[in-house]
Amino acid sequence: MMTKNELRTYYRHLRSQLAPSEEIDLNLGLLENLKRLEWQNVKFCHVFLPILKFHEPNTLLLISYLQEKFPEIQIVISKSNLQSNVMSHYLYDDKLALAHNQWGILEPVEGVYVDEKSIDMVLVPLLISDKAGNRIGYGKGYYDRFLSSCRPDVKKVGLSFFEPIAIIEDIDPHDIPLDVCVTPKTIYYY
Repeated sequence: MMTKNELRTYYRHLRSQLAPSEEIDLNLGLLENLKRLEWQNVKFCHVFLPILKFHEPNTLLLISYLQEKFPEIQIVISKSNLQSNVMSHYLYDDKLALAHNQWGILEPVEGVYVDEKSIDMVLVPLLISDKAGNRIGYGKGYYDRFLSSCRPDVKKVGLSFFEPIAIIEDIDPHDIPLDVCVTPKTIYYY
């Protein structure tokens, strides 16, 4: 069994090796399965903006879909404080001024603040998950801290190009599992 760090390295490499056409197909598969989720009761959906150079799922496709089909859903994005490792959250729209932070993540320059307790669904970036809903991200704990400050009933939805592995063994007590993981092939409910 690989450790979390070994899995992180392996899946970062695997993602970096995706051909552009393969990545397009994976993103379209993700979008089709995301469309199958229950959106009717979502008022605020937190969406991570993709770091395209890291070959993350292109959530901009989902944002466009939600804006067209569910305009009543408020899209929320984050801004990271790189000193405290904490994120703050802002309403997203097409007019929002964005800038890259030092990690290359697009973030709002300023905007309308949204409290974590208002968020109904969080789309969670990850490298890989397991069949119990545990996930491996980049290892800084941003999303575990964020999710722990959300309402207990917030829907935690991971997006992955890869199918879940059997088990991630070295889970920490502060690691917060997913409720759902969407892949290009299917949707896993935990």
